[in-house]
Amino acid sequence: MKKLTIKTRITLWYALLLLFILVVFNIFIYMVTSRILLKSNEDLLVEDTRQVFSIIQSEGYFLRFETPYKIIATNSYFVIFDSSGKTSLANDILPELVSLPIEKEQIRYVTVNNTRWIVADTEIKIEDKTAGWVRVSRSLEFTMTVLKNLRIIIYISIPLYILLASFGGFFLASRALRPIDRITKIAMEISKGDLSRRIKMKKSSDEVGRLADTFDEMLDKLESSIKKERQFASDASHELRTPIAVINAQVEQALSSKRKLQEYREALKTVGDEGRKMNHIISQLIMIYRSEEGRYKFNFENIEINEIISDIVEEFKTIADSKEIKIDFKTEDKIIVKADQTLITRLFINLIENAMKYTGENGKISINTGQDGKNAIVIIEDTGIGISEKDIPYIFDRFYQAESSRSGSGSGLGLSIVKWIINIHKGSVDVESNINKGTTFIIKLPTAI
Repeated sequence: MKKLTIKTRITLWYALLLLFILVVFNIFIYMVTSRILLKSNEDLLVEDTRQVFSIIQSEGYFLRFETPYKIIATNSYFVIFDSSGKTSLANDILPELVSLPIEKEQIRYVTVNNTRWIVADTEIKIEDKTAGWVRVSRSLEFTMTVLKNLRIIIYISIPLYILLASFGGFFLASRALRPIDRITKIAMEISKGDLSRRIKMKKSSDEVGRLADTFDEMLDKLESSIKKERQFASDASHELRTPIAVINAQVEQALSSKRKLQEYREALKTVGDEGRKMNHIISQLIMIYRSEEGRYKFNFENIEINEIISDIVEEFKTIADSKEIKIDFKTEDKIIVKADQTLITRLFINLIENAMKYTGENGKISINTGQDGKNAIVIIEDTGIGISEKDIPYIFDRFYQAESSRSGSGSGLGLSIVKWIINIHKGSVDVESNINKGTTFIIKLPTAI
C-alpha cells in the first residue's frame, strides 16, 4: 500500500480530531438542550397542577369545578380521581393516560400513540384524609419535534463541517508544506551537482523558516568544504608539480648515461632538497586545511615570547652566518602572551625565514620586542629586496608571490599561515616596505591578563 503524503496525513488527523471534537461538543449541546427543554416542561407541569388546585372547590368529600375547564393550558390536560381511584372529573384526555396507575408525587414520562407525555399525580387532602387525586398530563410533541430537528441539524452539520474542514486543512497543509516541496526540489538539483542553489526563503521565525535557514547554512558549509577539498587538490598538485618534475628530471638524467660520482651526488642532493621542499609544502597545506575545517586543536597557555624568538634566532644563526646576514635581536623585559606555543613558534619561524630568504649577503635582520598597553609588539625588519606597494595587500593570500620582487623560490604559503595564526590569537599585522630597501612586519598580540 502506497504511503500517504504528509499533507494527506495532516488532513486526516485534522479531520479526525475535528470529528471527535464536534461529536463530543454536539452530544453535550444536545444533552444540555434536552435537559433544559424537559426541565421547562416539568416546571410548566407543576404550574399547571397548581392552577388545577386553584379551581377545585371542596364540599365535604365531593369535588367540583367552579367553572368547567376542559384544558388548562396549551398541550396540558388533567383528570380527577376520587379516593378510590375512580375518575370523577375528566376533560378530553386520552384514555391511555387515564388508565395509568396512580403514582404519588412522581413526575414520569410515558409514550402514547407514538407521542411522548409527561405525567404527574398529586394527592388531594381534606382534613388530613385523601379525598382524591389530580393527574395533570402535558404533551411533549413540540419538545420532541425540536429535539428531532436538532438531531437532524447535528447529523447534517457534522459531515458538512468535516468536509469543509478537510478542504481547509488540505489547503492550509499545502501552503504550510510548500517550502518543504521547494527544499525537496532544490535538494534534487543539488544532488545533480549544482551546489550553488539555495532556498532563500523570506525571513521567517517559524519551524519551516528555521529549517530553510539551517538548510542554506548547511549548503554553504558543504559547498565551502567541497571547494576547500578541490582547492587543496589543486594547490597540492600545483605546488608539488615543480619539485616532482625536478626529481623526475634528475633521476632520468642520472639514469640516461654513466656519470661521475660527484654528478650522482649532486643529483641525489637535488632530489633530497626537492623532497624536503615537498614535505614542507605538504605539512603547511595540511595545517591550513585542518584549521579551515576546524580540526586543529589549540592549546593556549602563558608563554614568554622573547624566549621563543631567542630560540628561533639561535636556530637560524648558522644559516644567517653562511649568507653573511646579521640578525640583531633586542628585547626588553619579559612579555607574557596567552598563546598556542606551536603556532606562535611557527609564526616567527615563517617571518624570520621569509626575511632571510629575500635578504642578500651582508644584509641585516632586526628584531625588536616591546609592550604597548595590553599588546605585545614584535617588529621584524630586513634590508631585503622589498615589496611593491601594489603587491602588499595580497601578500597574505595563499600561494601569492609578488613577481616583481620575489624570486618564486617559496611556496607562497608562509605568510598566509602567519596571517591565520595572528587571527587565531586575535592580533594584527602591518607591513611597510620599499623596493630595494627592505620590509618591516609589525605584529601585535594581546598579552596575558
